[in-house]
Amino acid sequence: MSITGNYYARTSDGKEVYSYTLENAAGMRAVVIEYGCAVTELCVPDKNGALRDVVLGYRTLEEYEQGDAGMGAFIGRYANRIENACFTIDGKTYALEANNGPNHLHGVLGHRVFQGRILKEGHGEDEQQRLELKYKSPNGEDGFPGNLEVTVTYTLTDSGSLVMDYIASTDAPTIVNFTNHSYFNLDGQDGGTVHDHIVHIDACQFCEGNEQTCPTGRLLDVEGTPFDFRGERALREGLESDDAQIVMARGYDHNFVLDKSNGMLELAATVYSEVSGIEMKVYTTQPGMQVYTANSLGGSGVGKNGKPFVNHQAVCFETQHFPCTPSHPEFPPVELRPHEEYHQTTAYAFLVK
Repeated sequence: MSITGNYYARTSDGKEVYSYTLENAAGMRAVVIEYGCAVTELCVPDKNGALRDVVLGYRTLEEYEQGDAGMGAFIGRYANRIENACFTIDGKTYALEANNGPNHLHGVLGHRVFQGRILKEGHGEDEQQRLELKYKSPNGEDGFPGNLEVTVTYTLTDSGSLVMDYIASTDAPTIVNFTNHSYFNLDGQDGGTVHDHIVHIDACQFCEGNEQTCPTGRLLDVEGTPFDFRGERALREGLESDDAQIVMARGYDHNFVLDKSNGMLELAATVYSEVSGIEMKVYTTQPGMQVYTANSLGGSGVGKNGKPFVNHQAVCFETQHFPCTPSHPEFPPVELRPHEEYHQTTAYAFLVK
């Protein structure tokens, strides 16, 4: 695998942003920019050997700055929602920005400039490269306590996996929940909607959502619902159903409780397109995964192909801890304290069927 870095653009406040191109021996290519650690391009060979760019994105840095879709970005300090935009830790309540109705959604790290560098290990044919991006989130940023040191690492393996590694440490008690918000369409930029993508998810339960897509605290069984992906089913079946949870969210925007060992890198989901022949497998150490079918993407901008985005044009597999965990202490904990290390890994592996 090789990585090259190049100047990309300047932010509106004058910060230089570099882009990094990761390529493997099979010709697969990923492009990551320092702004939000966003994956702006992910080109994968299809069943005919042609490369397809399977992640949506914008054409300019200005669009990434102005966009609110989290396009391809690293998400934090807290991925997904925090109910009523506040949380309490050690008896002290912290108020966050209410940027999603009365709730807090995702945070600002997807709109920060990270410092990237290419790391090399080994020599000659044994040399391995990875991209490391760092950011220091100051105490009080977005309302969160603690100075948080964040490291995001991307590795593109010769076997066809884009591996994302997240590490963080703090100097004061806080909460942390990171994810990546790439929008996948395995048919490429002109692939239409993902209605016919075939999905499998290793989950027997999902979080019931309320009108604001916040978990109610109830974990519902997937049996007999459009959320049962334990076999394989097209997204169309659920998207066109009259299930109350689907109708309320205008599609899938729900956290699946993954059937996996705590902290182990295991298979969470697969998605396949018969059109391209591309299959993507999602592996993660995280306990949950938000499946989001781009229900509000329409009207949010123009894609790399110059065409306006449409609803259900992509599907996100946001591996994470559960949304609104501070409101539900029965959920897996998200607290991070000094002298502890937050460390999670997710891999998106590609092959052709």
